[in-house]
Amino acid sequence: MTKAEYTLVIIRFGEIGIKSTQTRRRMTNLLIGHIESALRQNEIHFDKVYSVYGRIYIITRDAIRAAEVAATVFGVVSTSPVVETAAEMDKILATGEKLARAEFKKGLSFAVDARRIGEHPFSSQDVRKNLGERILEGIPELELTVNLTDPEQSIYVEVRQDNAHIFTQTIRGVGGMPTGSQGKVVCTISTGLDSPIAAYKVMKRGCIPVFLHLDNTPYADEQCSEIAMKQAQLLADYIHGFEVKMYIVPHAPDIEEAQKHAPKKMTCLFCKRNMLRIAREIAIQEKADAIVTGEIIGEQASQTTANLRVIEQAVTDFPILRPNAGDDKVEIERVARQLGTYKFANEGASCCTLNPKYPSVQADPEKVASCEELMDLGILKEELKNARVLVLREAK
Repeated sequence: MTKAEYTLVIIRFGEIGIKSTQTRRRMTNLLIGHIESALRQNEIHFDKVYSVYGRIYIITRDAIRAAEVAATVFGVVSTSPVVETAAEMDKILATGEKLARAEFKKGLSFAVDARRIGEHPFSSQDVRKNLGERILEGIPELELTVNLTDPEQSIYVEVRQDNAHIFTQTIRGVGGMPTGSQGKVVCTISTGLDSPIAAYKVMKRGCIPVFLHLDNTPYADEQCSEIAMKQAQLLADYIHGFEVKMYIVPHAPDIEEAQKHAPKKMTCLFCKRNMLRIAREIAIQEKADAIVTGEIIGEQASQTTANLRVIEQAVTDFPILRPNAGDDKVEIERVARQLGTYKFANEGASCCTLNPKYPSVQADPEKVASCEELMDLGILKEELKNARVLVLREAK
């Protein structure tokens, strides 16, 4: 048997399965559409993607690649390329032996894991026992041993109605909920580690991102916007079936305005308050439901609980989501390495030269309000007019 004989992929989902019947049907259909889009995007031919009995299946001659691609779609818990045969004991044993011969490694222990759904003239235990014996007797040259508690390799059999699905590999999926099961959110994104992870977390819950990057030129390296674009593009590649936009908004004029009318130690607070105001305008334009930032409690002076309160008061009609709020840097770095954004965040660009040496850690809300009365916040509308709007992902 060769890998080309895999003709089916099993796709498993988790949280969707506990939803109401109507919601489960809607989300399953969404997920099927996204899987089809991902397969087309990767030029993987398939005959059909369909759902039966709490599973999604792909019929394809390129099952290995299809399983790998489907595992990157939000909502997918795991995938397996499988060999399909009739739900008859002799067929299961013959197919299982062939698959073990092709996939098992010599000298390692193994186990058979079987489950049966529906009425059949044999039990799951019958399959485990008979197939284990068939493999031992039929492939003596592999020198295999049975280990039911901690096997080094396994063969799995799922018997459903008229068919049996046999496989040796389970690929972990990204999990979460299907994209589009929630609405749009404006995700602020910088060159650092935190904001891409915050965006990823809400994307994983079914949200459609609209990325916002504030360009601090000339107070930042020109490559900062390029790094932010790379991070946003990597995240956009997880989205299927929806358009993904990115706004790059010139930010220097409103920072200069803050420097004219407020103490230098409060520069970062006004920067972030204006970031939220710009995000709010984009949220209105894009019909988004929330604004997402990468802030972690206490990581920076502007992220103390007192300062977060002051920052959030700039926008009161949209929820400000902070998915990273309780994380520590070790966890953020782990996820960034896993996603691949870590390499971009470490390209060494200096993205703000206006950070105060001794920033405010507990700003007075009344002092903030009085400073802003002196500022021309109409500058923000001009900045938005000069924004670059990129389409990172077409709706397909």
